[in-house]
Amino acid sequence: MPNMPNKFNFELSRLSLNDIDNIWTYTAQKWTKSQANKYYKNLFKDISLICKNPDIGKRIEFVKPKHRIFKSKSHLIIYKLDNQKIWIDRILHERMDIENKLKE
Repeated sequence: MPNMPNKFNFELSRLSLNDIDNIWTYTAQKWTKSQANKYYKNLFKDISLICKNPDIGKRIEFVKPKHRIFKSKSHLIIYKLDNQKIWIDRILHERMDIENKLKE
């Protein structure tokens, strides 16, 4: 199967950039830098998948209007399609209180 180009570009919120930094740091400290790099690449592989098919995530209208959530290993990518761009709002661990974190 050929590698399909992304339908949409993406943009990371300031909070999601902080989330990614924290995920990398935690993984590097708990395991290894190599593992942190693999996890980091996997997150962006899944963001690319979302950009190819924005409807892939589960709707979370009851938590945050127009947003969807996509599971990437132990994390959840919270995003929405906004002006022909995928807006990555947060990337949170599945054990976090997602509803309260999305109010930040």
